Amino acid sequence: MRIKQALSNEKGAITIEFLGILPLVFIIMLICWQFLIGVYGVIAGQSAANEAAKVYAITQSESSALAAAEKVLNGAGGGIRYSSGESYVETTGDGYFKVKVGVDLDIIFLPDILTHNMDESDKVISFQREITSRVVR
Repeated sequence: MRIKQALSNEKGAITIEFLGILPLVFIIMLICWQFLIGVYGVIAGQSAANEAAKVYAITQSESSALAAAEKVLNGAGGGIRYSSGESYVETTGDGYFKVKVGVDLDIIFLPDILTHNMDESDKVISFQREITSRVVR
């Protein structure tokens, strides 16, 4: 009879349920945070492309334009970096040009046990932002 009463006693059940669901809530919060960092990275990348286009429109210097984009992305923080291999300025004729800026975004919430054997290129999300504009005459 005492065992039956002890098993039917639900005292502390809410605490156990809370502790059971806590890891899931934590993982969902980390995924949402990584998503927000990704959105910030896209906005920073577009800002860098805009800045590079402004500089190129005035100076017509590819190196100055890409340096301006690099400065914007280096100031962004949050695991966002400029990718020089994916960045360039392409002239399309009639005074128009296209600027592409490469951005590397760190995946920051991967535990060390997973990243230990990963290649460096697998630890980042790489993407490009581009803008087309016209040279100021």
